Amino acid sequence: MENQKLEQYLYELEKHLSDISPSKRSKIVTENHQHILEAKEKFPEKSMTEILRDIGSPQKVANHYRLDMGLKTFRPKKHPFLKWFSITVLGSIAIFFMFITVLVWKFTPLAKFDEEEQRVILLGGLIDINGNSGKIKIFDQYQFVENRFTNQFDGSFELTPDMNEILVNFETGMFTFNTTTSKRASWNCKLQMPPEKDIVSVLPHALEINLEAYGGGSCEIEVPVDATLTVVGDDAQINIQDAEFDVMAEFENGNINWMPNPEVEYTYDIRLEKGHADEFTSSTQPNAYEVKFYLENGNIRKSRGP
Repeated sequence: MENQKLEQYLYELEKHLSDISPSKRSKIVTENHQHILEAKEKFPEKSMTEILRDIGSPQKVANHYRLDMGLKTFRPKKHPFLKWFSITVLGSIAIFFMFITVLVWKFTPLAKFDEEEQRVILLGGLIDINGNSGKIKIFDQYQFVENRFTNQFDGSFELTPDMNEILVNFETGMFTFNTTTSKRASWNCKLQMPPEKDIVSVLPHALEINLEAYGGGSCEIEVPVDATLTVVGDDAQINIQDAEFDVMAEFENGNINWMPNPEVEYTYDIRLEKGHADEFTSSTQPNAYEVKFYLENGNIRKSRGP
């Protein structure tokens, strides 16, 4: 039975890496197979299910490697309902503009209120205030409110040369990242829902802080010098100040505020599908930190530096 679970895990891992070369895919699967066997030998009292849970799902492990190779993360296809929901919203907006004169004349309330979700939607979605997540959308601008969350979650962990990456997964929220000269990463968060013990996981090469199941939140995270920070989620405002570490941030909607250290060199890979991005000039120095920002909708702004 345990062999079947292991084989299924490796099969799922390989499936999430199907678009890379067979040799690289085989190497990654073999490497993780070896990690699992070593963990089983080191912790014989643990079941295969517990070991696989500690390592992380095949999708998350695969996404770790995909980000290292500069590839987009794997995400399951969204339910067809979302497609039709989007079509319905766009259709509602079109109808609104067609009949705006009549609607104004009749003083029809152009608003939708959801008391259970603490949400107000105006003008067919052009203005969307979500009280639960703390997200405010006005036309194509996003803002996030951090002071409404009350469930405290903080901690720290000392990174090692073999495990020098911090991986942050989230659904929505506001995050601030700073550099620390200590080897100990630390976090101070306030969450929408009470935290549980499985938020932080130790992966083969990374420390993972997984906030996906806790709705909205706000965090201040200190990242050690020369570490690698990977941030993946849906909607967020991210502030990064005086970074002395590699950065990879990928999410769908929101803002990135980049405040570089003027005495530090960086190379940039900026990808924005819709919105505004300031100009970034990459350094040619071989020791420059890598900064990768991948955002679908929103703004990527720089406060100072090249």
